[in-house]
Amino acid sequence: MPDPNPDKSDMSDYLENSDIIDFDHPLVSQTAEQLTYGLKDSLSKAREIYKFTRDHIFNSIEINATSVTKTASEVLDKGHGICFAKAHLLAALMRASGIPAGFCYQVVYDEDLERLIVHGFNGIYIKELDKWLRIDACFQPDINDWEFDPFKESTVKSVRKEIGESDDLTVYHAPNKKILKILNAADTVEELLHLIPSEI
Repeated sequence: MPDPNPDKSDMSDYLENSDIIDFDHPLVSQTAEQLTYGLKDSLSKAREIYKFTRDHIFNSIEINATSVTKTASEVLDKGHGICFAKAHLLAALMRASGIPAGFCYQVVYDEDLERLIVHGFNGIYIKELDKWLRIDACFQPDINDWEFDPFKESTVKSVRKEIGESDDLTVYHAPNKKILKILNAADTVEELLHLIPSEI
């Protein structure tokens, strides 16, 4: 598979704080510090942040949550989010730890909704490898010790083009505006699911 490509050439764009990626919030910055304490290299830090977001932040849908979380601090405080929200938190924790992070999207078929929907996850830059990697903290592994392999996209699902699924290899420096709009518009997770677009 081709390497993911950043949409901005300036790496500082992938380290920015924002209203959504609010890693200046004490809850986010302190969590990042705790997760990466004593770790020196980006890959080790990234792995701990990834595993925390994957294993300790629940998918809102899977726990039948009703509230919609959006900002990184909200996701961390409530302990859950849908894919886009979990990606906001992972990016914030990475950025707080000095690791450039952005946002990636696929169009996948959702069996429950019986239609194609946009799915969100992350792209991160690992300095020691001098490359961008895509990682998805939404899918639970089948084996206990599974973690992302930096040399292959083992956490990102392959798309099935024959049923209309598609992959965007761009790593965006900011969350998609269309996605932020639906996160703002929905009062409940159930309402949000029906608002998720079928294309970016």
